[in-house]
Amino acid sequence: MALTLCAGLSGCSSRRNAMAGRSETSERLCEEARRAKDRGDTHAAENLLASAVDRNPGDAETRLELSEMLLADGNAPGASEHLKILVDQLPDDPRCLIGLAEAMYLEHRMLESAGLVEQALDLDPRNGRGILLRGKIEQAQGDHARALDDYYRVLATEPEHAEAKLLAAGLQSKQGDSRLAAQLLRSIVDASDAANPYREKAYWLLGECYARDARWPDAARALARGIASRPGLAADWNELANACWRSGDLRGASQALERAISADPTNREALALHAALDQQARMGAGSAPVVTRTSHLESSAGPGPGAERPQIRPGP
Repeated sequence: MALTLCAGLSGCSSRRNAMAGRSETSERLCEEARRAKDRGDTHAAENLLASAVDRNPGDAETRLELSEMLLADGNAPGASEHLKILVDQLPDDPRCLIGLAEAMYLEHRMLESAGLVEQALDLDPRNGRGILLRGKIEQAQGDHARALDDYYRVLATEPEHAEAKLLAAGLQSKQGDSRLAAQLLRSIVDASDAANPYREKAYWLLGECYARDARWPDAARALARGIASRPGLAADWNELANACWRSGDLRGASQALERAISADPTNREALALHAALDQQARMGAGSAPVVTRTSHLESSAGPGPGAERPQIRPGP
C-alpha cells in the first residue's frame, strides 16, 4: 500500500514537474516574443507566441497576446481562430469579445461584429476600445451622428486617444467643419510622440482642411508630411501638386506631378497640370493659373460639402 502510494505520489510529482517545465518554457517563449516585438520583428514574435500556445493550449493570456499581435498585423482570420477559442474559454471576458469583434470588423462582417461589441459593452459599458469599435461600425453603416458621439465618448475618458481624434476629425471634415477638425488634427501632429502611427494620416487630413480654407502654404506642407500614409495613387500626388502650385512652390508641384504621372501615365489631371506648369515656366513664374472647379475634393474620410478639387488649365 505504501509502495503504491509512493508510486502514485511520484507520478503526480512527475506530472507537476512536467507541467512546471512546460510553463517555464512557455514563459521563456513569451519573453523572447516580447523582445522580438520590441525590436520590430513581428513575424518572429508571432511564431514564438504560437509555439508557447502550442505547448500550453490552456494559457489564455498567451493566446490573447498572440491574437492581439495578429490583429495588429492585419491577420484577421488567424486572430479569429484563437479568439473563438478564448470566447469559449472565457465567455465573460470583454477583451476576448472585443478582440473577436475587431477580427469580424476587419473581415467586413459588420452584423457579427456589432453583436459581439454589444455583448462586451453589456459586461463593461465604459470599455473605450469597445465604444471606439462601435463607432467604427456605425460609421461604416452610414450612421455618422452616432459614430461621432461614440468617438467623443472615448475622448471624454481618454482625451489623448489619437485614433478617436483622427476618426472624429475625419467625420467633422466631411460634414464641412474643417476648423474644428483641424484643432483635433493639430493636437495629434503636435504630440511629442513622433512614432504615433496616426501622425501621418493626421497630417494628410489637416492638409485637406487647410486646402478647404485656401491656406495653400500650410496645406502643401501638411500634405507633404502626410503623403506617406496614402496609397500612392495619382489623385494623391495631384492633390499635393495642386497645393504646392497654389502656394508658389513650383518645384514641389513638379516633383509631385512626376510621381502622379509615374503612378498613372494617362491621368488627365496630372497631364493638364504638368502642361500648365510648363506654360507658366515659359511665361514667367508670376503668371497666374486659370482655375475652374468641377468636382468635390476627395479625402480618406470622403468628400466634404462644398469642398472642391481645383482643376487647372493654362492661362491664355
